[in-house]
Parts: sequence; C-alpha cells; structure tokens
Amino acid sequence: MSIEGGSESEIFAIGIGECGSNLVGSYLAKSKKGELPQRIREYLVMNTDRGDLLKARKKYSVSKKRTLLYSDAEIGVGGKFSAGYEAVINSQDIVLNQLQGLGYEGISGFCIFTSFGGGTGCGGTPALIRLLRKRFAEEEKRKIFIYVFGVLPFVNQSSEAVNSVWALSRLLRLQLEEGNMGPDLILLLSNRTMLERVLSWQRGESVDLLSRQIGKDLADLSSEQVSSSIPTVIGQDGTSYPAQIEEAFVELINPLALESIAEMLSPGVPEVGKEVLPTTDIGDFALKLDSVVVPAMFDDLSVFPEIGGMDSQLSTAVEYTLSNCSLTDMGTNPAASSVFSVLSGPRNIARVEYDPLLKKALAPFLAKGASISPTYCAYDDDTTRASLLLLFGLPKIPELHDILEEAKALIQLHSGDSELKQHWFKRSKGTTRNELDSAVNDLEKLFGYYIKPE
Repeated sequence: MSIEGGSESEIFAIGIGECGSNLVGSYLAKSKKGELPQRIREYLVMNTDRGDLLKARKKYSVSKKRTLLYSDAEIGVGGKFSAGYEAVINSQDIVLNQLQGLGYEGISGFCIFTSFGGGTGCGGTPALIRLLRKRFAEEEKRKIFIYVFGVLPFVNQSSEAVNSVWALSRLLRLQLEEGNMGPDLILLLSNRTMLERVLSWQRGESVDLLSRQIGKDLADLSSEQVSSSIPTVIGQDGTSYPAQIEEAFVELINPLALESIAEMLSPGVPEVGKEVLPTTDIGDFALKLDSVVVPAMFDDLSVFPEIGGMDSQLSTAVEYTLSNCSLTDMGTNPAASSVFSVLSGPRNIARVEYDPLLKKALAPFLAKGASISPTYCAYDDDTTRASLLLLFGLPKIPELHDILEEAKALIQLHSGDSELKQHWFKRSKGTTRNELDSAVNDLEKLFGYYIKPE
C-alpha cells in the first residue's frame, strides 16, 4: 500500500506551562521555511506567567495569535496545582475562543506537552482535557484522541514529586469517568533520564555547553559526578542559577524527546515511496497500549540482512533501545503489559517477514500475556536511515518509586494533630492530605510490583 496525497488526519499541539511551551517551541522550530510539520494543523503555547510566555515567544519566534496568557495574577501559580487547575476552568471561554480562532474544528486530536512538576502544567492539563472532551462531545458529537507528553521532575524535588503524583492520579481517574474525560495515552518523559542519555552520548559537547553557561569546569569530572552535579546546578537543591542554565538544559534534552515524538506521529503521514504495514495512524497507539507509556527510540539502527543472523541482530537492537534510548529509565526488566513497535527504514530492513523475530526479541522485556503491536514503515530509498521506536505500556519504572517515596515523605512531614501544621496542604497545594494520600494509593496500586526498585 503506497501512500500518496494529503494527510489522513491532523492534530493540534498545545504546550502548557514553561516546560510544555519549550517542547512545542523546539518541535516547531525544526519545521522548514516556517511551515508547520505534516499532520500539525496548528499549535498554541499557553501559560499563567507573562514573563515565561514572552520568553518562549522570543526564543522560538512564536506569533502572538499562537500564545495565550491566562489567569488573573499573570505571575504564575507558584507550583500550586490547584491554582493551575482553576486558572484553566476560570478562563475556559478565552481558551476555547483562542483555539477556535486558530481553526481547531474537525481535527483528529490533540498532543498536549506539559510538566508534571510545575503547577501550571500539572494542574492545568487535567482541566484542559476535560474542557476539550466536553466541547467536542457536545458540539461536534464525536470523540477525539488526546495524548499527553508529561515530563517527570528530577529526584530530590519533593514539592514537584507531590505535584507529579497528584497529576498522574488525576489524569488516570479522569479516564474512568463516564465518557472518558481523561487522556487516551500518558507518555512519560524524565528530566533525569534524558539528561543522563545526552551526557553519555555527547559528553564533550554537552559538558562544554554547561561549563560555559555556569562558569564551572565539568570536563574533568567522572560520569557519576557529572550526572549528579547537573541537576544540582540547575536548582535541584535550591541553588539558583540564572536563565542560562535553563536554556542550556532545554537545548540538550528537548531534541532527544522530540525525535521520539516526531517518529510516533509519522507512520500515518503520507510520503512518496513509503509503505506502511499494517496501516497505522496516530489514534492506533491508544487502541493497542496501556494508558501509561514510556517511549524509547534508536534512530541510527544498523542491521545487515545479507550477513544473516537477523534474530540476534534485532535482539541486540531491542536491548540497546531499551537500555540506552528510553526517555524514562525502566531498568533491565520493565515487564511491560503492552508494547507498540515501529521499525522504519529501507525495504530490506523494514520487512513484515521480520515480525516473528522482532516479537521474540521483545519477549524478555514484557510481562506474561502482554500484547505486541508491530508497524513497518518501508522506503524505496536505500539511503534512508533506519530507526526503531518502542512504546512500552505500563512498564516497571524505578523512578516512580523514588518520586512516590519523596512525595510520601513530604506529606508525612506536614501531617500531625496541629491544624496549623496541616494548613500547608491548603496553602501550598490547595488540597487536603486525604486527597494526596489517595493519589499515592492510586499509583501504588496501579504499578504495584512495577514500581519496586531492582
């Protein structure tokens, strides 16, 4: 089935909060001649902080019509997710009017880019999804797909760990509501893991960049020292470095996340000389995967069918992709409940005949009974770079264990018989201890065995 002509479906990209705006800005900055990438009809970056929004506009040359400042204060919500949630609810008419002005009617779905650590992103994302679900169900009488690309914070950031636990629980709970008011997929990206990947691949380039930005010589540090010192210099322990650190960090990790995202969107994009088997479009991922997904992509795959041993070659490729290219660390035994694979490249590599071999290579990393959904994107051009994208559904994620433990410790710290002490929950997060305890319980029950460290 050769695909030619226009795109089969279009999506709308939304970046909410500072992290989400940077991801969308980075993604669209890669487009050629100012044109939007295929399948992206339009985009919007939105924030509760005027300064952060103006910075994103300037950095990525975003037009005014594609930015939205909402909330009364215009100085952000200070990590308070309840305020982030309420800001969207209170501004729902403004949000919908802005989206309508950009032409979002008739699209197939939304990709929302956000942070699970900050208040604007983790609080506003559930509210935004509810708003979009209700609008399309009531006015267009149809279901759209919504994918959330959420970035997990570094470790040792207890307040952001609480935000992450609440956001994940809230989004998953929304899926249970009548009519599914939650996202179809939650794709987890990790600041810590992505930075470690970049540092291990581009040691000289990344260390030089960060050294210039912070005025420290990192070149003579060991791998462990570099990996542990980078989060510190960008504020993990409260040390405040100016915007140069943030900019350097964004330049390092965003391209890594965007490569996987672009590959995920690409199978259904028509191209001359491209064959996709089976026919796969963006909505198929949600039908085949569990709701929480970790992406992993090896974008420089080298396999040699002519020398034989394809089973061992694909096995090596899968193991490398998992252990060195995942955007959130899954350890060596993710025991995933589902997986979606996209093997792209010249016709002699991206072959449906390799399906049994690829499934065999994936089997050691899946739980018993897990489903495997393969797609092969074959190109006529032999010079096309081969790549392997793996989307693991509900895998074991040691980092979630760390985040949960941090959240539980902070919750316990502010608990007790004193009403004044417990006031922290309302003042800092706008919620109660019971709600946060329920969120922790949700994730512990959902992941169970999977969140235990190896």
